[in-house]
Amino acid sequence: MAKVVLVGSPNVGKSVIFNYLTGQYVAVSNYPGTTVDISRGYSKINGKVYEFIDTPGMYSLIPITEEERVSRMLLCQEKPDIVLHVIDAKNIRRMLHLTLQLIDMGFPVILVVNLIDEAKKNGIYLKLECLSEILGIPVIATIATKGLGLGKIKEEVQEYSCGKPRFSLLFSPNIEQAIHSISAKIKGEYGLSRRMTALLLIQGDKILYALANHKERAFPEILAEVNKLNSYYQYDMEYVLAVERQRAIDRICDSVLEERKIYSRGVGETLSRLTREPATGIPILCLVIFFGIYQFVGKFGAGFLVEYLDLNLFVPYINPLMEYYVYQYMPWDWLQSLIMGKYGFFTLGFRYAFIIILPIVSTFFFMFAILEDSGYLPRLAMLMDFIFKKIGLNGRAVIPFALGLGCGTMAVMVRSKR
Repeated sequence: MAKVVLVGSPNVGKSVIFNYLTGQYVAVSNYPGTTVDISRGYSKINGKVYEFIDTPGMYSLIPITEEERVSRMLLCQEKPDIVLHVIDAKNIRRMLHLTLQLIDMGFPVILVVNLIDEAKKNGIYLKLECLSEILGIPVIATIATKGLGLGKIKEEVQEYSCGKPRFSLLFSPNIEQAIHSISAKIKGEYGLSRRMTALLLIQGDKILYALANHKERAFPEILAEVNKLNSYYQYDMEYVLAVERQRAIDRICDSVLEERKIYSRGVGETLSRLTREPATGIPILCLVIFFGIYQFVGKFGAGFLVEYLDLNLFVPYINPLMEYYVYQYMPWDWLQSLIMGKYGFFTLGFRYAFIIILPIVSTFFFMFAILEDSGYLPRLAMLMDFIFKKIGLNGRAVIPFALGLGCGTMAVMVRSKR
């Protein structure tokens, strides 16, 4: 059975494409040894069965989060026949980094350029045939939410051939020399091409270092090559390689990208820009916290709704009705006390859950849904990333921080899983 793995950054449409490819035959389970969910499904294309695997979002092969670590482990261990890399057409300069890394890994890659309609709204037009020629891999334009281009993915999966010469990024001569020297010393199997294994070792990947330390007899020589290369540069090698890779991506984008000036970007684009810039984003954040969390959740939900439900529903109607039935039809004092006593099941359990917990949780998640669906949370994550890095976190920590405003336990649990 051919195996196809979907990879890409969060919120680029992987799950929509996965659901289209697999239909109803989907199984979700934790990846072994983790709490990260992996979705697997099957599809028959012209009589041949394919297994499709949807991975958690990842930005790079050097993992920062547990999700990225699992996605890389899956790529290395599952040895897919095809990798579908789904990217956002609006952010192609940033997302081609992972594309080039996947090509360096030696995988058969199909590039799925999603959200092509949103890119055009922003004045971004792509010459996808030219991009396919440069990279040497199939490139497909899609609008996953409308189902456009998704049929082409099935065609490319069925007809994929590795005969075409693929793009090969050459770094500076001293880096290439180190890659060649380290590759020659590598004898173990890591689920990666030797070139990519050497690149990850040069960048100081901790997972691969631990594996190579046990597998490679020549590991001291490999380490010496890495240290020698590091001595040539002021910055760490992950940064140096990222800069050189970005230069290559910029050259590619200059050939395939056409940006047209949009004279009217609309209110949505203006608000998006204002929420990302510190000068305007921080005051907007203060307004969101004050009106959205404090006033709506704190004052309206925890104040007005709690008092209204208690004084206008429970006190005049529900409490007397329950007391009547309990004391009239239940002769046992212990049972009356268990239900209607000071710490009774109804008095303290049901009543408090309904008039206190329900209004607070409902208003909090209603506001949270608005912030999420409007796209404000990703922009807030971008805004807060620089500040959070000072305390060892990243911008995505805004979600457990927001949850912490309502429940510290939930915030700690979410942060520990992330």
